[in-house]
Amino acid sequence: MKFYLETYGCKLNEADSEIIRGLLSEDYEEVLDPDGADFIVLNTCGVIDKTEKKIIDKTKYFQDKGKKVFWTGCLPLITKRNISNGSIGVNNILDVKKVIKEHIHIYNNEKEDKAFLCNLKKRKDNVSQIVAISEGCLGNCSYCGSRFARKELYSFSKENILKEIKEVLSDGAKEILLTSQGLATYGLDRGKQELPELIKEILKIKKDFRLRLGMMSPKFTKKIIDELLELYKDPKMYKFLHLPLQSGDNTLLSEMNRGYNVKDFLDIVSRFRSISEDTILATDIIVGHPKEDEKAFQNTIKIIEEVKPDVLHIFRYSKREGTHDSKLKELKTQTKKQRSRVLVDFYQKYNLDKNKEFLNKEVEVLVIEDNNLARTNSGRAVLIKNGKAGEFKKVKITNYNWNYLIGE
Repeated sequence: MKFYLETYGCKLNEADSEIIRGLLSEDYEEVLDPDGADFIVLNTCGVIDKTEKKIIDKTKYFQDKGKKVFWTGCLPLITKRNISNGSIGVNNILDVKKVIKEHIHIYNNEKEDKAFLCNLKKRKDNVSQIVAISEGCLGNCSYCGSRFARKELYSFSKENILKEIKEVLSDGAKEILLTSQGLATYGLDRGKQELPELIKEILKIKKDFRLRLGMMSPKFTKKIIDELLELYKDPKMYKFLHLPLQSGDNTLLSEMNRGYNVKDFLDIVSRFRSISEDTILATDIIVGHPKEDEKAFQNTIKIIEEVKPDVLHIFRYSKREGTHDSKLKELKTQTKKQRSRVLVDFYQKYNLDKNKEFLNKEVEVLVIEDNNLARTNSGRAVLIKNGKAGEFKKVKITNYNWNYLIGE
């Protein structure tokens, strides 16, 4: 029998898909065209309603074509609209074959050290590899449904994480993307923020590679920023920080139960940007929260104008059943769209101006994909026509777009 696997959502889901692919490949053959599959596995995301609707529509589409569709990932534990032929929760990856054979639903909260399961992974043969270090979180954000799926924080074993990284580097990887729902909390379920210690051990590995850190909440990052800034000095570290703001209004941040204020965010950003001439700041903004009035939105614009993040993820508020905010009256869809468009237009304009500054400069890059994608030492995307994946080389920036550079 043949299967087709499709992944939605975050890097954590992508890492889970590698385990699922490895398990299924023991008994079945993977195909890249769903029409040739005997069954479909959708590794789902439940962060926003739009994605949920897309997954449900895709499921119905495949089922109408006579395919059995199985769900993994977060959505089965978030939605009441599960129409799959069988499903597992994020903690039940090892049961995926049982679910497919018996057409059942299996959910429990027994956490797996997925770094220990790395030997089961079937990875794509890429220079860039995702390594998950934990799942779950310590937050209680008023709008978030993901915590219903991933639950409380569970940090994977440092030894297993290092083992996985050493293995992928030995297999030819040159870029390691550390991921979780919040890197800065790593180890707190054991009583201590252990991320700096973990990074130190990774950087000791005697291989030529680059390390990029995933998302970290300001609430926890501010407690270890001194240690992180020292680590960023290492040439193996991309000068990249993903620090979600969500709102530039302190009152709304409090209503969201985010656990930090705008000053915390700005302090971390200022210190991070002092480490190098070229850094990348990524942040997230939610527009159209039920309690976001015009003043709060203008406060967000003010902070974005001040900071000008290099990467700006903009999400329209999406009600998730069971959350505190799901009881609130939503803003008009038109208001959400208008606020989103204002930020998108501003972001694209200022980022185009920022990228123009790289024109005619020579930069060192790591080639991620043959004759296609490369990244600078900060992690900035550069499109190139010549280069072998895994190669470090110098290129001259000859053109640019609002979201990438062009080099040769």
